[in-house]
Amino acid sequence: MQTLTDAWTALPADLRTRLAMASTGWRHLALAGAQCLRLARQQADADEKARLQSLAADILLWAMGENPLSGPLAAEILSAPDLPLSGTARAGLSAVASCWRAPQAKEGGLAYFERLAQRRDAERLADFLAGQIAKDPGGLFWRDKALGLALYSGAGELAHRLEGAALSGLEAIPDLGPAARVLSAQGAFVRGDTELCLDGLLGDLPPLQQAYGPAFAAARVCLALLGAGENSAALPLARECLAAAPWQAGLARTAADAATGLRARLAPPPGPALIMLYSWNKAADLDATLASLAASDLSTADGGRARVAVLDNGSTDNTAQVLDAWAARLNLLRVDLPVNIGAPAARNWLAALPEARAAETLVYLDDDVELPPDWLQRLGAALEARPGAGVVGCKVADHQAPHLLQNTAGHLVVPGGGPDGGPDGGPDGGPDGAAGDRPDMDFRSMTPNPFRLCDAHLQGPDWGLFDFVADCASVTGCCHLFRRADLDKAGPFSLALGPSQYDDFERDLRMLAKGGVAACQGHLRVRHRKRSGLASQGTGADAAGASSNALGNRYKMQTMHPREEIAGFIEAQAKRLGEAVEDALRVLDAAGDPS
Repeated sequence: MQTLTDAWTALPADLRTRLAMASTGWRHLALAGAQCLRLARQQADADEKARLQSLAADILLWAMGENPLSGPLAAEILSAPDLPLSGTARAGLSAVASCWRAPQAKEGGLAYFERLAQRRDAERLADFLAGQIAKDPGGLFWRDKALGLALYSGAGELAHRLEGAALSGLEAIPDLGPAARVLSAQGAFVRGDTELCLDGLLGDLPPLQQAYGPAFAAARVCLALLGAGENSAALPLARECLAAAPWQAGLARTAADAATGLRARLAPPPGPALIMLYSWNKAADLDATLASLAASDLSTADGGRARVAVLDNGSTDNTAQVLDAWAARLNLLRVDLPVNIGAPAARNWLAALPEARAAETLVYLDDDVELPPDWLQRLGAALEARPGAGVVGCKVADHQAPHLLQNTAGHLVVPGGGPDGGPDGGPDGGPDGAAGDRPDMDFRSMTPNPFRLCDAHLQGPDWGLFDFVADCASVTGCCHLFRRADLDKAGPFSLALGPSQYDDFERDLRMLAKGGVAACQGHLRVRHRKRSGLASQGTGADAAGASSNALGNRYKMQTMHPREEIAGFIEAQAKRLGEAVEDALRVLDAAGDPS
């Protein structure tokens, strides 16, 4: 009998490289499916060709399940004649492709929609989208827009109204019943209604299996059960799903952490410990963050309690009064500067404090986060599980819509580099990077060395497929923990990258160059008040200046690390991730072995 580990290792190596980074994100999976289909077309052996075609179909249908109303994706999948699709799947894809009626640019209300989106006028956007759906109830374009805005609006009345408009009558459109059920279950999951989510997915499973592959709906049931703490029901189901979809690396690692108990583990970090924040003119956010800290378990392994240090970066608002109010309650260590010296310099200043030099553990926090009470103990558990990690971070989620991730374990990719990430064609066999080639840099662009971090986590709501402790290339500086010695080993944060962007990422690259690695505590979700996506879009000189600064700092960061070094990091990353998936599958194989 084939084990789960054997089924994974039997997959093409380049495909494993991509899926070990992430096995979710509809764009990411569409690229994986396209890659698999190209490999099938290169096969001379008929049985192996059929196996790879079936695998490609499963991955592509899963991608469709993550974005069920995407007409362009449906059309792309249908354009591949050699995909073995069930009649239900083909009919559903055809319905989505034909009902996706996008207005021409600047016509059909699109220009008005874009203006409202730029102004972040969610209420008027909701009214407009409801009106557009009513005008064309058989169309999917505006329904899809409404669902996207509903996800970004959180779990309040606005989101409920948008979701209702988007799903109203959808099931009555021929062949779109499975899409309606998947989206309804997703809405229930996002709202925390596990029972309704499970009812929607399990009510009539065969049509969902035919539409989105044999394991898609069952895996979502498994993830919902894990999220509800029902491990005993979830783990056998996880093994069944992996037997049907052995490529689902994220599910394997999530289930393995539940099986070993790492999902629930807490451990105080080494002490003494210092928690460090810097702030500039964000008094209200800082006040809420300090309240969150005050409600946390700040105990350390030496029996002490982590101390909190705050650097006021030349604020001119009420920051001083906020710090005065919290000084005694948090035993606050305070630094007041007359001017804003920027984030990298502020981090270095805090790390140079005598109290920081005496600490064994240092934690940097942004001044606009909301922390669960056990956050520090979660980071301590990850450090205990990954004692060699040079830095430990976590999942960072949108504060208003915590089912949307902003950051998680960061894995390096190079756009255009085949399995290592970036655009490389769709299922129809369009232009692509050669599978397996080492990534080359594109000197036709303004980006000197165009590496980035995999963005699969940004492509839809978080179902839990990043809920594991993972070694990675980088973690966000929004909330990250260091042993003092490891922070010193890589050197200070780069002042060249002030005032704020990319200094944490660049420091992690220097850590990799010295043989270190980051770790992400996927069982810790920290909510971040600074929004991304739609709500982060601004207008005017301030927004343009911030964007220009970010682009400039990215350019500078990419010039600091030669392409040969980045290619070496990616090669080591692939080996590390592959081994982690195999370790997880061995845990699940052992748990399912009756002997």
